Amino acid sequence: MHTGCSGPASTPAWLVTEPCVPMNLSVHYNVSTAQVMWAAARGASSYSVQAVADLGSGVTCNTNNTTCSMNGLQCGQIYNVTVMARNTVCDSMISETSRLMTEPCPPTNVQVSKACEQLTATVSWQQSDFAVGYVAFFDNQGGHFDSCYGTDTSTQCVVSGLMCGTEYNVWVKALGQQYNSSDSAVVSFTEPCQTSSITAIMDCEADSATISWQPSVGVVSCVTELTASSGHTTSCTTNNTNCQLSSLQCGEEYNVTVKALGNTCNQTAHMAGHLTTEPCVPMNLSVHHNVGTAQVMWAAARGATSYSVQAVADLGSGVTCNTTNTTCSINGLQCGQIYNVTVMAQNLACNSTSEPYHHMTEPCPPTNVQVSMACEQLTATVSWQQSDFAVGYVAYFDNQGGHSASCYGTDTSTQCVVSGLMCGTEYNVWVKALGQQYNSSDSTVVSLTSAPCLPREVEIEVDCIHDGAAVVSWNATYGAANFSLTAMVSGSLLSLCETQPNSCNVTGLSCGETYNLNFTASNEQCSLSAPMQANLTTRPCPPQRVDVSLQCGSHTAVLSWEERSDVELYVANAIKTSGGPVQTCNSTGSTCQFASLDCGETYNFTVTADSQGCRSQASSTVSIQTAPCPPSDVTTYAQCEFNMGSVSWGSSDGAETYVAVATGLDGHAHQCLTNSTDCSWNDLHCGEEYTVVVRAKNGNCTSLPSNSSIIYMAPCPPSDVTTYAQCEFNMGSVSWGSSDGAETYVAVATGLDGHAHQCLTNSTDCSWNDLHCGEEYTVVVRAKNGNCTSLPSNSSIIYMEPCQPVNVSAQVLCQSEQVQISWYQASGVMNYLVTTTGSLGYVKIHNATQSIPAATLPCGQDYNVTVQAQGSDCDSIPSSPAFFKTAPCPPSDVTTYAQCEFNMGSVSWGSSDGAETYVAVATGLDGHAHQCLTNSTDCSWNDLHCGEEYTVVVRAKNGNCTSLPSNSSIIYMAPCPPQNLSAEVDCLSNDLMIYWDAVREADHFLTSVTADNGVTIGGYNTTNTACSIRNVTCGKTFSVHVTSIRGACRSQQSQAYSIMSAPCQPERISGRLDCVTNSAWISWDAAPGADSYTVSAVGEDNYTGNCTSSSNTTCEVEDLACGSLYNFSVIAKNSKCESQPSATIDLQTAPCTLSGITAVAQCHNSSILVLWDAEGNTVYTATAEASDHTYLSCNNTGTSCYLHGAQCGLHYTIIVAASSDQCSSLRSPPYRISMEPCPPSNVVVGSTCADDSALVSWSPSLVAETYHVVAMGANGHVHTCNTTSSNCSISELHCGQQYDISVTASRENCTSKASQNATLNTGPCQPDGLSVISHCNNQSALLSWTPGDNAVDYYGCAQAENGDMLYCESTNPSCTIQGLDCGTLYNFTVQASDGTCNSSVSEPVQSGAAPCPPDSVDVEFFTMQNEAQMLYFNWSQITCRDTEYLLELNGSLLGDSQALFEISSYWTSMTHFEIPLPCGSSYWATVESRNTGGTSQPSVPLSGTTAPCPPIAVEYSGNNTFATVSWNTSVFATSYTVYDNSVTPRSQLCSTAGLSCSLHSITSTDLVITASNTAGDSEETSVSIAGSSGRRRRDLSGHSLENGGLPAPVLHVKQALPTVIFLEWSPVEAASQYSLLIRKQDSSRESEEITVQGESIILTDLIPNSAYCFSVSAEYTATSGPQSEPVCVQTAQELSQ
Repeated sequence: MHTGCSGPASTPAWLVTEPCVPMNLSVHYNVSTAQVMWAAARGASSYSVQAVADLGSGVTCNTNNTTCSMNGLQCGQIYNVTVMARNTVCDSMISETSRLMTEPCPPTNVQVSKACEQLTATVSWQQSDFAVGYVAFFDNQGGHFDSCYGTDTSTQCVVSGLMCGTEYNVWVKALGQQYNSSDSAVVSFTEPCQTSSITAIMDCEADSATISWQPSVGVVSCVTELTASSGHTTSCTTNNTNCQLSSLQCGEEYNVTVKALGNTCNQTAHMAGHLTTEPCVPMNLSVHHNVGTAQVMWAAARGATSYSVQAVADLGSGVTCNTTNTTCSINGLQCGQIYNVTVMAQNLACNSTSEPYHHMTEPCPPTNVQVSMACEQLTATVSWQQSDFAVGYVAYFDNQGGHSASCYGTDTSTQCVVSGLMCGTEYNVWVKALGQQYNSSDSTVVSLTSAPCLPREVEIEVDCIHDGAAVVSWNATYGAANFSLTAMVSGSLLSLCETQPNSCNVTGLSCGETYNLNFTASNEQCSLSAPMQANLTTRPCPPQRVDVSLQCGSHTAVLSWEERSDVELYVANAIKTSGGPVQTCNSTGSTCQFASLDCGETYNFTVTADSQGCRSQASSTVSIQTAPCPPSDVTTYAQCEFNMGSVSWGSSDGAETYVAVATGLDGHAHQCLTNSTDCSWNDLHCGEEYTVVVRAKNGNCTSLPSNSSIIYMAPCPPSDVTTYAQCEFNMGSVSWGSSDGAETYVAVATGLDGHAHQCLTNSTDCSWNDLHCGEEYTVVVRAKNGNCTSLPSNSSIIYMEPCQPVNVSAQVLCQSEQVQISWYQASGVMNYLVTTTGSLGYVKIHNATQSIPAATLPCGQDYNVTVQAQGSDCDSIPSSPAFFKTAPCPPSDVTTYAQCEFNMGSVSWGSSDGAETYVAVATGLDGHAHQCLTNSTDCSWNDLHCGEEYTVVVRAKNGNCTSLPSNSSIIYMAPCPPQNLSAEVDCLSNDLMIYWDAVREADHFLTSVTADNGVTIGGYNTTNTACSIRNVTCGKTFSVHVTSIRGACRSQQSQAYSIMSAPCQPERISGRLDCVTNSAWISWDAAPGADSYTVSAVGEDNYTGNCTSSSNTTCEVEDLACGSLYNFSVIAKNSKCESQPSATIDLQTAPCTLSGITAVAQCHNSSILVLWDAEGNTVYTATAEASDHTYLSCNNTGTSCYLHGAQCGLHYTIIVAASSDQCSSLRSPPYRISMEPCPPSNVVVGSTCADDSALVSWSPSLVAETYHVVAMGANGHVHTCNTTSSNCSISELHCGQQYDISVTASRENCTSKASQNATLNTGPCQPDGLSVISHCNNQSALLSWTPGDNAVDYYGCAQAENGDMLYCESTNPSCTIQGLDCGTLYNFTVQASDGTCNSSVSEPVQSGAAPCPPDSVDVEFFTMQNEAQMLYFNWSQITCRDTEYLLELNGSLLGDSQALFEISSYWTSMTHFEIPLPCGSSYWATVESRNTGGTSQPSVPLSGTTAPCPPIAVEYSGNNTFATVSWNTSVFATSYTVYDNSVTPRSQLCSTAGLSCSLHSITSTDLVITASNTAGDSEETSVSIAGSSGRRRRDLSGHSLENGGLPAPVLHVKQALPTVIFLEWSPVEAASQYSLLIRKQDSSRESEEITVQGESIILTDLIPNSAYCFSVSAEYTATSGPQSEPVCVQTAQELSQ
């Protein structure tokens, strides 16, 4: 062994040479296919194989392996097979040639000749190239099999011992040196036997006999002779196997002989028994007929043993009877037939038949009886199918009610006619046929319904309410099943209705049409139509083309339409869309005029048509808008500061747009067009007076002008404005020129921040002494008069002195040794003086216009800074100082150290001024860093990286800053262990090459190699990353390590790399021969380091063979040639290398002098047929050795035998030997064959739950090439798969099914029996129909679903949005999930399981864990105010996160079921809410809870009422001594109390549940009354003693009131709820009632007027967010007082959730 390592090597250069020549070429042939193998050629990346025939044809294949399959080889050829190796550079030399001789082609021109006497046959053929012999096969397909053989020069062979009378199939096979041909074409022949089996067959019809026999070998002709007992003889001669003899006598028995005539001899054979001829014909036949029966008689016939009588009709039907007498009775004769009656005499041989006797039966009843009706004539025609032999027909009609009729027909008739039938009557009809002697029975009965009777009375009623409808009725009739009405419209027949009752509802008619009606009555037979005497005229159509035109000036509209002649009168209607009476206009023409239409209204017009008492539907509506009304309530405004004026007005009914015109005193005008009710002008002149009028317009008309209104404009703005400033006194002043028309002036100084200083004066100057420092004021002046203020004058500026700087701050920029100084910057500053003073006496002053971004100051000192602002004239006082520290100075004297054995490093430095702590950072070359924080002047790291070079810097820190880095210092660390260690062995030289990768820096490397026996092969030092060790020991496993060295430091060892050297050469080779298989068994001693072995055999004539063993030291080399000397050697292999070949041994195979054999496997029959070519009577033994080394044998002196007991799944090698010594020379070459595969066993099915698939696996069947798997489901679903391996995956299986799975194995044309079934239950199907019911009381959810097949368990799941999951499990299709988190939204799913697989999860159902409603709801009442009571509702809190509540109130006002309200709070997290309700309200309160989990059901309702409203209609009667107070009922009041309100607290005078109270000794005139219930007291109502506030009525019959006699009430409006208004007004003496006027401001509708009894009213259901105006007037009989001053209110938006 040579060891050692070289120094650094140059860069390698690679040279690739051509591959070596492939060696050890071998060819294994099967019909038309050859498998070529060779030893791997060094340097080859691919191979090309070529087989070239001597005649030039060739086959090639290319491969990367050392074996290749060549297809398409031809029979009878010698191929030269060569291999050429290739790589990317070159092709190798062509290998040595291996000659392959294919099987000879099948023999042609096969023929057979026979030697009949000896039962032998000679088969001949055309010779085949390369054939060494021939085998001819004889097979009679009945179990007899024979063969004969020929040499290579033979063209025929002979077979003896054939069977006579048998057909043979003959074919020939050519035998090759190694392979046999396929079968030739098949020819057939038959070997005849001697004459035998004589039979005689009597032909009774031909009066002859046929004698037949089996064919005889060598017979030229035969003579047949018949001899009767009466002495009569006859004969015939033939060269066939039968002979026919005629002119035989009836009633005789003959003896039969057959004489065979040959070329050299004759042979006579006698037939056993006799030939009996036919009996003689019966004579004197007579027939005697009785209906359906015939008696037949005849004379006896010679030779007859029995008689058969037959009556056969002309159409073939017949009746028979049998007897041994000479008479017979025949029954069951059919009608309408002519029978041929014959008598047949019978014996054992033949029958003879008499001459026929003709007999006619009675005719059959007629068939196909049909009746047709001539409906209008009430006649019927009956028809029938003629009956044979009939001479006439009679048809009968019977209505079963006493009326009958009939008609007749001749023998040729098929119908007859009956007249005079009754309408609407059902008849039974049948027909009878008349015969010559007998008549037929009745035919089948058919029914006939005669034509229906038509009605006589018809009535028509037209529907005037609906278009196109009428009722037509008529009297009842007979025989009608259906009625229909038709009418001719526009030339087409229109069907109006079909019905069964006696009336018809006709719909779908056209309006305004007259229909001429036809009436049709029908039944199954007839349909009669007749015109009706009355016509149908429908309701007139609505008028068409309706149009309306407006005449603006006259308030008149003209309505027009299309006129129709059938209309008697038109009625037109006009109605306002706002409501009111309908205006009507009648016309007989096409127009109608409507006058005096209201302005500003939209009218809808329709017109109807009247005719014959019916009125049409109204026409389509046309609309028109009348001219708008003049605008009212015109009001003008002036916006003085903008020289703007505006006008507003009340909306005009019917107005689309408005035109407002403002006209100045000088006549100039400004116009404004708008579609709203206001208008503005922004170009009016200052100091002007404008008159404004407004007109309304729509698309057609313009209204009259409105009343005018005046706009007074503002004066013009002042001019010549001048300002002054006195900065030391914070004062400023302004002066201006006077403005015409100004009364006073307002001067305003406005700072930049928007604050203002105002000065009001009637002179032309102004001053301020409170202006702000640093401010810039803009001064404007406005002139004012009594109405307006002018626009501002031109502005002027006052500049004030700058303010003292504030918010001074200093921010140290630590990394740059600079400071950023900032302060709040004031306006009006031109420059800043910034002064910094250090703790060590350093002072610096900066001039700046703004903050200083970077001032450079010495490090490590404390500083203060002040700022002073400078203006154009004055400076501010300096600011308050700000304090700061600059960054510490960088450390110095930095020194580093390394401790490589511990991967540690350290650093030290000198202290820095201003430093509190230090940060040391070691940064590697790759950028990674290690940091150390300390308050000392040194630092260490114990996690530094191997092989790294670290740069170390140190920074000092204080509370605010970190210094600049110190100077850097370097730490060099110990080297890293090498990585990616690998090694290679040169298999030829056993040299070991070691490779590795260096990690970072290393000076050199040390390698160590240790064998598996512990011996270390030294340490090798190198600067390279590779090393070689020469000639290491074979069969060893080596462990390789490498260490890096850098300076004085050594790395840890690399990870070990294990490698094997080449295996050692095998030794002590030995071998033995197996003559049955013609194989050699080679053994050797185990070689160190070997994983497997390859045995090579090289024989004479380039015969080769090999085998491979993975672990054993014995191997069988198969397919050796007979009689050859072989050299055997063994090579050891492992995963890397092959050893050198072992020493060789020689073995001589036995010769094979017998010709080749053929074997055929009998699938599923456990046998093998072996065929060979042999001569003489030698006993040949066929021996088969199975692949499990068991043996079968059979022997025969012939040329074939069967090997029984062959087992499935085995390969067999077969030889035939003429000696018991299998290794003798009298043996054949081996023949190899395989039986069918055994059924696969150990079938295992593993299901894959996730994808509805299953993996089927089984134990492989020996010799099997392919497998077929079948999965049969219980539902009929079948899935198959084919594979060459021992497992197969079946996919797309149906869920919830049971499958039976079987496997069959196949090889070539044989298939095994199926394996035992394995059962697979697929996973359950996905559940469906999931529903979820949540229970808030226990935070659970009940899941239910539809159960599925095969499911034994279910798993419910609730998954929250954050991923949390809750589960439940059940064997039933429902389960409950507990522990839901209130307020959480869940996705609920369910999954089914069969114990093995889980189904996919169901479709999710989303539902939340909603909170429960509050358990209890309570209410507290506040004191009634303004006739509204605040209700304080509170409820129990729900324990659930983020819960909100909604309070809902439903109720009514004052007990009125029509005055309902529904009020709700908004959603709130509070457990209380206040809602006001009007007095006298009843309510039902509920509370709902909600959160993200959903909304609860409403809580249990809380019902109640508010306190009652104040009593009304209070009256006082009596005097101071005794008085009575009475009132009207207050809704929901339970008691009433009268108080004396003149004392404090007020004193109760009486309390009652009634409607009056008696008082005694009244001293006070200040009395009040309240109504009460459990919710509280109402507000007070004053009891009027002196006046009539209590609604007392006076008798005014003697007074006469003028219009002004009733005063206007004073109206008060209170709004309790968004859309609920309380109105009350002062009482008016003598008023009997009041009229309340309500007007919605943005509506064009007229005001609503309500009559009120009393002095108050509650209005509900007002529109939210709308403006209403109210006024009230008093009324007495026909007299009305003036309206009160209107009061307008705005309703609010309703409470929303």
